[in-house]
Amino acid sequence: MNRLTGIHPFNSEPPASLLRAKGFLTPPMLHYVRNHGLCPQLSWHTHRIDISGLVDRPMAFSMDELVRLPTVSVPVTLQRAGNRRKERNLIQKGIGFNWGCAAASTSIWTGVPLRALMKHVGIKSQEEGANWINFEGPTGEVPQGDTTYGASHARGAMMNPARPVMLAFMMNGELLHPDHGYPVRLLIPGYIGGRMIKWLTKISVTEEEGESHYHIFDNRVFPKHVTSKDEATKHKIWKDAACTINDRNMNSAIWAPAHCEKVSLSQSAYEVGGYAYNGAGRPIHRLEVTLNDGHTWRPAEIQRFERPNEFGMVYCWVHWTVDVPVRDLRNCFEFAVRCWDDSQNCQPERPTWNLMGMMNNPWFRVKVHDVPGANAIWFEHPTRVEPNLKHAWDKDRLHLTVDGQLPSPGWQERLQKEYSAAFAPLPLEQQPLDGEVYNDKARFLRTETVQTGATAAQKPAPSTGIEVSKEAMSGDGSLTNVGLKVDGRAQCPHCTQRFGSEKALQQHFKFIHDPNHHQED
Repeated sequence: MNRLTGIHPFNSEPPASLLRAKGFLTPPMLHYVRNHGLCPQLSWHTHRIDISGLVDRPMAFSMDELVRLPTVSVPVTLQRAGNRRKERNLIQKGIGFNWGCAAASTSIWTGVPLRALMKHVGIKSQEEGANWINFEGPTGEVPQGDTTYGASHARGAMMNPARPVMLAFMMNGELLHPDHGYPVRLLIPGYIGGRMIKWLTKISVTEEEGESHYHIFDNRVFPKHVTSKDEATKHKIWKDAACTINDRNMNSAIWAPAHCEKVSLSQSAYEVGGYAYNGAGRPIHRLEVTLNDGHTWRPAEIQRFERPNEFGMVYCWVHWTVDVPVRDLRNCFEFAVRCWDDSQNCQPERPTWNLMGMMNNPWFRVKVHDVPGANAIWFEHPTRVEPNLKHAWDKDRLHLTVDGQLPSPGWQERLQKEYSAAFAPLPLEQQPLDGEVYNDKARFLRTETVQTGATAAQKPAPSTGIEVSKEAMSGDGSLTNVGLKVDGRAQCPHCTQRFGSEKALQQHFKFIHDPNHHQED
């Protein structure tokens, strides 16, 4: 797992390639983890869920009592609202820490339907004021507010029979792992993970929306010009329902090829692939890949793992693949993926920055580069959260520099200054009326060249179709080291050349530097 924060709280996501390898269901130990504080030490035998407020029979449930109620098992994809946040933070650092594109995982969840639980305790009618259902974790879990992490949800959404909201106590047939909410958590299919309270301790039914600190001051998407907490307070939008995140938005990403993966040009085709998901039970209807900045698109084959429920709703990700000729990949600057849903809503082309860095879902773009001195190409993802190569489980198929390092941290980080200039927020009074200057900056990011005419930039043809052996390679791509075997073990004391063996060095000295050796004019 890639750890994203310090010792506490524990937050992590798996390498995207490993997530891909495990397929539809994510093993609990590879499921992303988002904790806002310490993981509480709770026991199945002593834990209680207190239910109060506008119900006929307020009571406290033990876990043994809870599991005697009817249960359901449903496959559901969970996803962080901060998935792909590092891309946003490279535009301008917001409130949250970096996430890569692997903050999404799928499990079969087993639990007690909330509708059954509310019927058991006798939830009052909306005419009697029972409009909101509030959920809280244990006291002392988090540092802010009253030290509980909570969320307040509209009764209609929680009691909707088309959305199997549950109090989950099992994950892929096993009791929950402590980091995933043991012994019981709220599970709301289609919602972002941050609205599903782990270590569930209290449920209350109220007339007005709850005001838990984390319900109000987390999981919001503010307009782009709101660049600080003080600015949000000034505009009085912390409680604006239009900024609240509940259902996730549509998103897709590429996990094959991997960041820095190398592919030989002698290979005829490459299977590009990734995942996609949507919120509110809406299906992903199609996925497509472009090699020319959206002018034309290649349809992908979608692998679906779940059947729609009786209401036509789906709550899991899909996987997708498309075969692309390797020569076509080599001749493009970058390729990108986008998804569509059943209302023909489409994933946006460009990022829109927001203060919390949440719901980032522009086209996922991967750049393509030639491997110096080889008949091969390598791929550059927008970002990477793995701290070093020890976390790259598939490193044997990666392109590395002569000193064994990755050639890039990700193209958005490599081009961070230009990327920020293209998409950074500005105060309303400073925003230009003509956006063409931003279009020019965005176009530069694709080809890394300034385009001033009507003719699109063309990628130069490969210099050779010959595969160069590792032993024959020289240089490192810089002018300074052209023709030098920079990875040689034997250094010539008379010049800058290096050689792979002492024998080769001796031959070099004999014919180049030895004053006793006769050289013809």
